[in-house]
Amino acid sequence: MALTDIDLANMDTQPFFKSQIRHLLNILETLHPGIKVYVYTKNDGPGFDLLEMPDNPVHLFNTIPLNVPAILEMTSAKEIKSRFISNQENAAIFSTEPGDWAEFSVLSPLGETENIEGFSLSIFPKEFDQDKINLVVFDEVASSITINSLTSNLLESYKDRSEHLSVMLEVNTHLNVAATKTDFLYEITRFGKYFIQFDRAVLVIHPEDTPEYFIIDSIEGDETGLQQGMSYPVYNSLVSKTILTGHHFSYRKSNNEDPEGIYRTGDYLEYPYDQVIGFPLTKVKNGPGVLVLESSREYPIKQSELAIFEMISQSLGAALTRFSLYERLNNYATIDTLTHLYNIRALKQRFEEELARAGRYQNSLVVLFLDLDKFKSVNDTYGHLVGDFVLKEISQIIRDSIRTSDIPGRYGGEEFVVIMVNADAEACMASAKRICAAVREHQFEMNETNIENRISIGLAEFPRDGESMQDLIQSADAAMYTAKRRGGDQVVKFEKGMVPKSRA
Repeated sequence: MALTDIDLANMDTQPFFKSQIRHLLNILETLHPGIKVYVYTKNDGPGFDLLEMPDNPVHLFNTIPLNVPAILEMTSAKEIKSRFISNQENAAIFSTEPGDWAEFSVLSPLGETENIEGFSLSIFPKEFDQDKINLVVFDEVASSITINSLTSNLLESYKDRSEHLSVMLEVNTHLNVAATKTDFLYEITRFGKYFIQFDRAVLVIHPEDTPEYFIIDSIEGDETGLQQGMSYPVYNSLVSKTILTGHHFSYRKSNNEDPEGIYRTGDYLEYPYDQVIGFPLTKVKNGPGVLVLESSREYPIKQSELAIFEMISQSLGAALTRFSLYERLNNYATIDTLTHLYNIRALKQRFEEELARAGRYQNSLVVLFLDLDKFKSVNDTYGHLVGDFVLKEISQIIRDSIRTSDIPGRYGGEEFVVIMVNADAEACMASAKRICAAVREHQFEMNETNIENRISIGLAEFPRDGESMQDLIQSADAAMYTAKRRGGDQVVKFEKGMVPKSRA
């Protein structure tokens, strides 16, 4: 479809917005099977209206008043955070049929403090375990919904500028399906040249965990003078100024105004471009990054073109937020929050994949089953905080003792599994013995308390000790239990006749 084929004056941008919302809600519903999430937006009166979506139940109230306890608490809070709320206390917030729901729900504000634009309401099935819920995930989704809402509002506000809106709508659509940050930048440059002439586009990312630096994340065009992955201090440069202030910058060599630097102090002296403009990805101080456009020649740029490109950079910022969100949500879904190893679901998935590969190509595969000796006494004597500390330390020892190609995971409690691919049993036995020795010699010290730990490890080999995941884990478990019966603190290879604890 050509840009001029779109009838912009009569176009409804809400379907774009709602499809993005639905996609984000699907993520939560995938992470927590049985959950239902609904979005309410502020109305002109004293309350919030349910956003119409295809799967909204008819029994859910369409309007929520401000006097519901959870709403009063949300609108008066000093920070935007998701929280658990009691369904019974907030009965008016739900519907006429709350009988099959859990005793709690999650309320996630949308907007900023003192300017709440709405909220998402996450309802869980009855008997759902509240301890399995990570509220950070709900915060991330709510933040992304808010950004999408801002983008939608910007599009609506520019409906009278049909040429601009047509580009924005197509940019927004393409960014929603872009898979990587490189794809994002390619789409931005492809559409951006419709407004501003430039030879190179550079995406600068300002990480939250290292705010004193920014990183050259992606380059579309000639990489002369820059390199992807390079980092610079947020100091004495035009890019730094945009990060710190949230305002765009413009540089022309003919103005004879020497800046302190473009990317770093003094680099303008050998800078190969005559004109450069930088747009913040969000118009906030200490923002997430800058889109930099560089041209080998100077061109006149209209104020309207600057304004529309600011909108394009905001769309890029929103798209990158979604991309980052999906990466984090994938970690939440696959990584054990305490040990930062694979959780049991992801571990089993990787196990099946590697097992299929080993069978297809006749590769070797070894499984280690690890269990801390007498770990219950650690929890009983020192408490669960110390127990959690020990599990974290053990996880790091496991990571340090195996190859980067091996796959470690937490199987449950104090049990761990390591999948060792393309390695024979003898080499894996050596790795397992290193883990035993490292645990034995490690100083587990917390709150001036020293704790000694030992670990028992069972080893099973594919296909000698089993051809399925279940059989291999059972064989390794049986070998581990044999190690415990022999006094623990050792590695045992599976032999016929060994049985796991459950069948001992």
